[in-house]
Amino acid sequence: MTLTVIDSDAKSAQLTITLANEGLEAFKPELYGKEIQIIRRIGSRQSGYKILGKTGTTFCFRINSITYLGANRRIISTRKETIDEIIQALSISPENPLCVLHQEIAKTFLISSDSRKKYQFYMKASQLDQIKQAYEQSVCTVQLLTQRVNTMKEKHVDMLRQLEPLEQEVKNIELRRDYEVKRHVLEAELISARADQARQKLLEVQYELDQIKKTKDDIDPQIIETNRKILEIDQRLENYSIEKNDLEKDANGLNELVTYFSKKKQDIQYRIHTLTQDCEIYRKILTDVELEQIYLQKQIDKYENLNQQSDDNDQRRLKIDQEISNRQEKQIEWDKIITSLTEDIRINDENAHDKQITIDFLKNELKQKQQNLDELIKIDRDKTNVYGTWMSDCLKRIQKDQRFHKKPIGPMGRYIHCIDSHWSYAVEKHLAPIMSSFICTDNHDEKILLEILSSYSFDRRPPVYVRAHSDKVHDVSGTLEHIKQANLLSIYDVLKIDNITVECALIDFKQIEATILIENLEQVKQLRQSEILHWEKIDRKVKQVVEAWTSDGSNIKFDKAFRIYTNDKQPIKYFLTHNTESLSIEELEIDIKCSYSQIQQMNTSMDELRTIRKTKLDEINQAKKASTNNKKKIKELMKELDRLNSTMPIVLDCSLADLQEKAKTYLATHTEAIRKYDEAKEKKDENVRQLADITENYEHTIKKIDFKTHQYDLLIEKINNEQSNRYEIQQEFKKLKSKSIQIHGNLSKYQKKLNQLTKKQSKKSKKPTIITRSIREIQQELDAITSYLKAHEDTNEKRREVINKYRTQRDSAKEYKQTYERCCQQIECLKQFINKRQEGFLTIAEQHQYYLRVKFQNLMKKYQFDESDIQIDHKKEQLELIIKKHQRDPASLSGGERSISTFCFLLALWQSIYQPFRLLDEIDIYMDNEKRNSSLEVLYENTLYYSSSQHIIFTPQAVDSQFWNELDVPVFNMPTPKRSL
Repeated sequence: MTLTVIDSDAKSAQLTITLANEGLEAFKPELYGKEIQIIRRIGSRQSGYKILGKTGTTFCFRINSITYLGANRRIISTRKETIDEIIQALSISPENPLCVLHQEIAKTFLISSDSRKKYQFYMKASQLDQIKQAYEQSVCTVQLLTQRVNTMKEKHVDMLRQLEPLEQEVKNIELRRDYEVKRHVLEAELISARADQARQKLLEVQYELDQIKKTKDDIDPQIIETNRKILEIDQRLENYSIEKNDLEKDANGLNELVTYFSKKKQDIQYRIHTLTQDCEIYRKILTDVELEQIYLQKQIDKYENLNQQSDDNDQRRLKIDQEISNRQEKQIEWDKIITSLTEDIRINDENAHDKQITIDFLKNELKQKQQNLDELIKIDRDKTNVYGTWMSDCLKRIQKDQRFHKKPIGPMGRYIHCIDSHWSYAVEKHLAPIMSSFICTDNHDEKILLEILSSYSFDRRPPVYVRAHSDKVHDVSGTLEHIKQANLLSIYDVLKIDNITVECALIDFKQIEATILIENLEQVKQLRQSEILHWEKIDRKVKQVVEAWTSDGSNIKFDKAFRIYTNDKQPIKYFLTHNTESLSIEELEIDIKCSYSQIQQMNTSMDELRTIRKTKLDEINQAKKASTNNKKKIKELMKELDRLNSTMPIVLDCSLADLQEKAKTYLATHTEAIRKYDEAKEKKDENVRQLADITENYEHTIKKIDFKTHQYDLLIEKINNEQSNRYEIQQEFKKLKSKSIQIHGNLSKYQKKLNQLTKKQSKKSKKPTIITRSIREIQQELDAITSYLKAHEDTNEKRREVINKYRTQRDSAKEYKQTYERCCQQIECLKQFINKRQEGFLTIAEQHQYYLRVKFQNLMKKYQFDESDIQIDHKKEQLELIIKKHQRDPASLSGGERSISTFCFLLALWQSIYQPFRLLDEIDIYMDNEKRNSSLEVLYENTLYYSSSQHIIFTPQAVDSQFWNELDVPVFNMPTPKRSL
């Protein structure tokens, strides 16, 4: 095979495949010769085929098929069917994994532990599925032949059914004469029966007419009575309407009166309030005047005793006045201090009240957060139980185990959330194989995890990936930008991933940034026809779209072999809940701790405020105590001053005449204030009486309005009842009227019919005869005979034609019956042959299974596995690999040891069929170095048994070229491709 790679300057590439065509199994050597050469030319924009002619001249054709060249370099064929014939003749099966085990199948084959997938791989690789399909196709063929024989049987029944009319026709010919004689007898009997029926009908019509007249006489009085009732109801309704209008007018008048009383009541209340204020003002004036009069009287008394006071008492009085003045000023300061402390306590209480409200709010918020935390814990537990009821206990054991270098991450589905429920099913179908997987940092952690998992019994153990934990997400912005420019949606855009390592694993293993979501398959056709997905691929920065999923779970592969996989929709398992917008459990727990801290701080602040309030109260009590002592001292000084004033003369600034004049002025003012106070009080009392009267009238009016409203409601109810009765009577009147009209019509009709029957009866004067049957029975029998005679009215020639046709069809049906009975015998023989074929398939499958088990056990012994076996259940379609190493539990085997068992299973399958070449791609990526080197050596030893086959292995890992060249195994290293940014 030669290959010309397209470089940056070239515009095309050419692929040439040369197949040897020699020996006994050569394919049409007289046509193709010893070699079959296929050449394909691939261009940067379009592809064509380069075909060599007999003289070596070059021709270029732009065709969408493959060109096949013979030994003399002439075109043999350009059809795809020809290469299928060549592949089948030369035992080349590219689709068989034993021939070409490409990268995608290798990954699935090595990672998957599903017994059904192993069974499917085994059946396809050993080509037993082809035998099984051939057997099933034979069964389908027998079923189709059985259906055709059944169809022939049904056709024979139809042929017999077609004979029945001809046979009946022959019988009808014999019965025709008897029916003609009987027809004349029936015609005479029918005439007599009709005459008797006419007489009977005349009597019935006369009876019906009498009944209608009687009904008419009964209905007319009912119509008159119903009309009278309607008139009475109309009269009552008219009276009710007048009464209703009167009640509405009374209610409106009472409402206006209530409005008037309400306004007047408000005015009087305002005047009373004003007069009350005036009374208070006058009372205050009287109090002030009386105090001034008392003070003046004391001044006058003091003035009369001035000459009796001594100079010492004057000085003492002045000293006491000064001390009283000082203490009064100090009393004012104490009052200010008490007011200030009272205000501080009020502010303190307000702050305490605000903080208490804040504490209550924080407690309610804390309660809500605790409920959210409980709900999140329940949701997390439900999500964990999706992977098995044992998963919660398993995760606890993993957290408690201190042997891990780093705690494993898993199941990976716990960290994956779908933020759009519309795409939940498609995303789950894509991620389902990896949702239950775990990620370990190294093989040491993997062995510990497998040890923990082995203590649980389950059908399918979760896969375990070994990779370093990531602290940075892969850069997928380039791929996402191209997808966004194409107006498409990737799975990465609808996911919320809580763990960076899980996100990197999904990008590496499931290509979530390069997998798109589309609504339906119609969009797939548009994408395939357009070049919207054909952007340039840049390593580690920009990927091309590899596959797509629809919302109903259909999968589309965008590789060279474009494929669409559909399936029956199943219930969603992993993305039942959508709690992506809320906080995580850890964040909620931190938030709850912060709320507890805030409440504690607020309680501390409340305690401080209580302490401050207590201090302020103590200060107020001390200030009040000091103020009380000061007031007592002032009172004592005032008493001392009064005593001194009573015994010692006091010098005043004004004369006795001035004091007496002031006393007269205060007396006049006092008299005038008393007069105004009495007038205001009289006006107030008068307004209070008016307010009481208006209030009484207002309440009386309200009661009247309620009474009128009650009467109005009763009247409306009566009107509704009367209208309902009138409607019912009106409907009854209409029914009676229509019935009367109908009776009049029936009366005219029956009268007319009676006249007609009377005329007919007068014309028929024959004597009546005794008839035992009804006209209908006679007429039916006569019609049957007449129709039969008309249907069978024919000539002798027609009768002979019917008889000949009957004989011909009868003979044909007999021959057809013999044919389908012969087919039934042949089908029975075919069924016996298929049963023998089934027995042969079972024999081949058992022999193949025996050789496979022996070969597998021999290969596994080379890896120190003492007991190994393969169990195949064809009914359940399951294949299990049973592996034991030094009596260890198979569940405790590492991923590399499982890869060894799968590798030995693959080599054991090689003896199933012959292949001219075998290709293995990345079969060793899950093995450690020791297992990998030993596996390659075993593979080399195994290839020595198949010297006529060519074996090719592709691996991304390093290979010792010198070691393999010494064993005559060529090693080709591909150059590192140039990456363009």
